[in-house]
Amino acid sequence: MNAVHLANIDLNLLVVFDAVFAEGHATRAAERIGLTQPAVSHALNRLRALFGDPLFVRSPRGMVPTSLAQDIAPNVRSILEQVQGVLRGGRAFDPTASTRQFVLGLSDYAAYVLLPRLTARLDQEAPGLSLVARNTSRSVGLSMLEDGTVELIAGNFPEPPTHMREGLLYEEDFICAGRGDHPNLGEPLDLDRYLALRHIQVSMRGNPSGYVDAVLAERGLKRNVAVTVGHFLMAPMLVDASDLVATEPRRLFTPLAGRLPLRLFPPPIDIPQFRVVQTWHSRHDADPGHQWLRRILREVGQQA
Repeated sequence: MNAVHLANIDLNLLVVFDAVFAEGHATRAAERIGLTQPAVSHALNRLRALFGDPLFVRSPRGMVPTSLAQDIAPNVRSILEQVQGVLRGGRAFDPTASTRQFVLGLSDYAAYVLLPRLTARLDQEAPGLSLVARNTSRSVGLSMLEDGTVELIAGNFPEPPTHMREGLLYEEDFICAGRGDHPNLGEPLDLDRYLALRHIQVSMRGNPSGYVDAVLAERGLKRNVAVTVGHFLMAPMLVDASDLVATEPRRLFTPLAGRLPLRLFPPPIDIPQFRVVQTWHSRHDADPGHQWLRRILREVGQQA
């Protein structure tokens, strides 16, 4: 691209770019930033001329970013956050007065565990603040942070790269669950009986062999995974409605034990805990609002 004279550029175009990239839809982007849909379309045409690239291509999935758009999106988001910081004049974040919107990436498990307490805290401490919770998973969480689709993720993720930060929320263990009148559940639940049962497995990718199966395989054991689902919150419902048994994160089942006729057991083998963390890009490190949100989420995780 040729030399650019900032005096000739409307920097509000970056606001439009950021909104379209985040929403993947021109109409939703318009609603997000308070413009009309034709105004967003006009701004996109100016952006395309400025960059010499389509930037976003229409598809059945919405406005799909081009490679160039994906490359520049993190820098655009960082520029806008720096401008916001300058306009705040270094003032401390006031949650009681803020109308800021935070965009989080959560799996359905993390949303189930964390969001009720988090929204309760926001009701009390930041009633004008809003949240957008987008679905994520171990396989795509870090890339969503990288491209600016979300500004913070919570769940179980691979070790982040050096330009990202991570904070422990809690360590999660496993529990076995079956329906209250399951005919083949005895106390204690021994290993032979456990392996003879029909099991449900949760896998975002639809893989019938997961973390628990890897632990069993290390001991030369195998369970009968009869049903695999892609959402954690399906597991309690299916356990309650069938003879399936689940071995899943404890915080998924213990809150439901008083609402559904479930029986909970410790697993008959030692299954290592896993870490539930919050992860963010380093460009958010010094943002007072982001620091506040991370502190609240950390406190919520400690209570979970």
